[in-house]
Amino acid sequence: MYGGLDIAKLKEMAITMWRRGGGDTLVKAAPLGTLPDPGRTVGYCTTIKYLVGRTPIEIEQLVGLARGSKLVAGVEIFVVDPLPTPGQFELRGYSQCPAGVSTDTPGYIPNPGYPPGLGVPQWELKGYPQSGMRRIASVPPGQRLIYQVSTLPPTL
Repeated sequence: MYGGLDIAKLKEMAITMWRRGGGDTLVKAAPLGTLPDPGRTVGYCTTIKYLVGRTPIEIEQLVGLARGSKLVAGVEIFVVDPLPTPGQFELRGYSQCPAGVSTDTPGYIPNPGYPPGLGVPQWELKGYPQSGMRRIASVPPGQRLIYQVSTLPPTL
């Protein structure tokens, strides 16, 4: 338990949601041209329903990246498959709290590269290699992510 919350239960709930597939599919947004590097971990992820219909710059704002910093040249969308185990990710709340820390927390130090986002859920995959990422979409600058989320199957 942490602050009265049962972290194990919350992680179990996250995995159950991701298993449903569709809009609840766990995804990673990365700069256009990114190729998975098995020697690196995935990092921060969200679910696809928050990204569909958005431009790369809008996605930056949603997830808490400085405007025009990482996705200005476009975005790759990767599905995380297989799903991480509870030991491979950390709960990070919503993107308006960079790294899971509220901006009104005493001692909070802003990072200009990672400003508060617009409030999409996020998880940090720390012990999960990028070899588990599969590209499903590439979005050039100024274009919108168009994807039929209903085609993303449930995961067992």
